[in-house]
This record gives sequence, structure tokens and C-alpha cells, in this order.
Amino acid sequence: MFIDKETYLKSGLAKSAFKETIYRQLPLDYYVPSLDETSKLCRRLHKVMPKFYQSHDAFLMFYQPYDVVFQSLKKANRAAPVWRDVVESAISKDEFYKLNDITQGSTELSVIAAVKFLKNLLAKTDFETLYKAVQQAQQGQQGGQQAQRSQQLSQYVESAVQEAHRRAEEALRGAAQAVQEFSEAKEAIEGAVTALVGAGGHGFTKDALSAWHYLEKPDDFRKRVRLLSVARQFFAKFLTAVPTSLQHQQVVSVYGGINGVTRMTAEKQLSDVLPSELALAQLGDAGRALLAVKVAQRQLMVYQRAASIRPVVFVDKSGSMAEEMKGVPKISIAAGLALALHKKLGADVYLFDTECDKVDPAKVVETLLKISADGGTNVDPVLEEIVRLGKEELTYIVVSDGITEASPEVLRDFERSGLAKRTKLILVPPSSLSYNWVRLLERYDNVRYVYSAAEFEVAARRALTS
Repeated sequence: MFIDKETYLKSGLAKSAFKETIYRQLPLDYYVPSLDETSKLCRRLHKVMPKFYQSHDAFLMFYQPYDVVFQSLKKANRAAPVWRDVVESAISKDEFYKLNDITQGSTELSVIAAVKFLKNLLAKTDFETLYKAVQQAQQGQQGGQQAQRSQQLSQYVESAVQEAHRRAEEALRGAAQAVQEFSEAKEAIEGAVTALVGAGGHGFTKDALSAWHYLEKPDDFRKRVRLLSVARQFFAKFLTAVPTSLQHQQVVSVYGGINGVTRMTAEKQLSDVLPSELALAQLGDAGRALLAVKVAQRQLMVYQRAASIRPVVFVDKSGSMAEEMKGVPKISIAAGLALALHKKLGADVYLFDTECDKVDPAKVVETLLKISADGGTNVDPVLEEIVRLGKEELTYIVVSDGITEASPEVLRDFERSGLAKRTKLILVPPSSLSYNWVRLLERYDNVRYVYSAAEFEVAARRALTS
């Protein structure tokens, strides 16, 4: 034995419905953290105050294999007869057998099942009071009390016990529903994480997917599941929607490999002037003067260069992006696009609110799991990063619902960089077309205000191909 009889009694487990074989030769201490978590969650979330033996029994009956649970049930328990009978009733149900097949061996699922079971069972059933009534009824019968009073007490006890059994059955159904919802949600999120990030450990999902989070904030838990599941859907959709030909498509640029001959458009192309044009400098003063005029008027012929399309995607992660646009979370669509472009075209991905950071796919998923309703938007860091990158062969795609002006000095530097013509903005409600940086991009027909997921997809295609 791992615990002696005195310790067993002092701990209050004399009222347990189970014998010590329920521990399967492990010490009680092995299970105590899970028992404590079960008790704490009941008290904190449902204002239910289970006794230690009740938390003990509820957790272990879901955690241990069915045959161990059934064989460990006491044949009788004078210390808590009603509790023992209710536990027996619960574990004898076919629903329990099916549920135990799912929960056994899983601390997380067993805690969820135990908390839901105790919450529904103890909300209107006080087993301590009921036990006292049973004792009084037994004493009354033994002591020969007045027949009417004894009969009334017995009827009360019988009715209360029947109600406890009924509530135990309801509690079992509630536990089964909770376990099923949590299991399906966790499977969906883990599948989404693997699809979006790849196989491997993702520790950042533990808090967001914990039993505690599910029980404490079920609506928020469901919201996270939806954000990630929808992102996975749009990730798959954009992987298909982005033509494979874009991986090989070339865009004219002052960088990249030589791809023909064209007329000069910028001074940075002087190094690509054709030798036949440079020969003018060998024709004396007249030739050099003509060369100077052709440079000034951008009339020189130069080698045309081209580079493969490579997007840089900036996704607004402010709290309002978690809101829905015609039934679809805005940030989920944006994240799906960014991750699809990262996988298919090697796109760099940035997340921004009041700051702008380059991130890997795991960080995008973590943002979906942690995004909160607070936080504003500042577009300055985005424009500054585009200017810092300074590459005309890149396609810059910004997705935002931000309500913000760019500061005059940042907007001036952005405009002077000439990169506004390479920056595509997909704007979603509730933003406005009136902001200064949006108006600048509109000059190049680079703004698409979308109101639905379908319009977003069209805008994304255009951003990549125009």
C-alpha cells in the first residue's frame, strides 16, 4: 500500500466510492495535481465547492480504464452511501463506457469531464445534507419515531436520491458534450497549425488550447478555433488561386537578369546603356554633347532587366482585424493570403499594429491564437520598412482596416522613394479612402476597398498581376 489507513481516512477519502485499487499501484500524490485542478476549476468557474473525495472520484473515473474503474467500486460505503450509489449509476451507463474510452489516460480530457460532471451534479444536490437525512431516516426507523414523520423523511430521502441519480445522468451527458467539443476543436486547431506552419512542436498553442482556457473562457476558445480554421481554409484557397506561373513570371525592373532592350527611364540605368550609345562619347565635343542631351531627356537605349515576382506582405494585426467581414474574420483571410504567398512565392511576411515586425509562419499562427480587441494601428512603420527595403522589383502588399494617417515626413520619404507605384493596398472596413497615404496609392490605381471574402480574393489576384 502506498498510503496507510490513517492517511486515507484523514484525507476524507473514506467517503470515496472507490477502493485504493483505483490508483493502479501509483501513490495518491501522483494524482493530486489533477485533483487540485479539478477542484479549483469547479470553484472558480462554476461556484461549485466539491469535497475532496468528490473531485477525487470524478477525475479518476474518467482517467482510469473502464475495467479498473468498475472493479475498484466499493460494494458498499456506509460513510457516503448515496454518493457511492450515484457514482455506480453513472459508471454503469453505456454513455460512460463510450466517454471513458475517449478520456482514459488523458489528464486534460479527464479534468474537463470531471469539472462538467461535478458542475451539473452538485449545482442542486448537496450530498452532505442528503447523507444526514439518510442517517436520520435510519435512526427514526430504529428508534420507533412517529410513523408519519418517519414516512415523510423516508419519502424525502427517496425523492432526493432519485433526483441525484437523474442529475448524475444529465451531468454525464454534459461531460460527454464538453469532451467531444474540446477534442474536435483541438484536433481542428492542431491540423490547422500543421497545415499553416508544418509538422513539429508548437509550444505557443498550449495555453490557447488548454483545458483551463476552454473551461474558463469557452466563447474565446471557440473564437480562436474559428480564426485558425478559417485561416487554414483561405490558405488552401489562395494556394490554388495563385497561379503557379507566377513562380516563373518576370516583371520589368532595373534589377534582375537582362531581358531585352528598352529606353532609359532612370539614372540608375546608366550602367546598362548600350555600347552603341556610349560610342557617341568617342565622336568629339559634338558627340559628347549629344550624349549629354540624350541622358538628360532619357532617350538612351539600355539593356532591359527583369526579376521574378516576389511579394512582401504586411498584415494588420490590430484588434479590430479579428472582427468579421460578412461572416469571415478579416485577419483570417489576410493571414491565409500571407502564408500562401510565403509558401508558394517565398514572400516575406510582416505583422503590424503600432509597430512592424518581420515574422515567420509560426508567429502568424500565434497571433491568431492571441489577438485581442485592444490596440490601434500606425502605418508609419510599414511605409518606413518599404523605403528601407527600397527594391523596385518587389511587390508590396498591405492588408489593413486601419483608421490612421501617415505622418507628413514619413509619407514624403515614401513618395520620393518611388515605391508607391509598387505598393498595393487591400483595404477592408471600417477604414476610409480619405487618409493621406491611401490617397497617394490611389494615384497609381493601387487601392482596392473590399467588402467580402470574394472581393478580397479578386483584389489579391490583381495585386500580384498588375
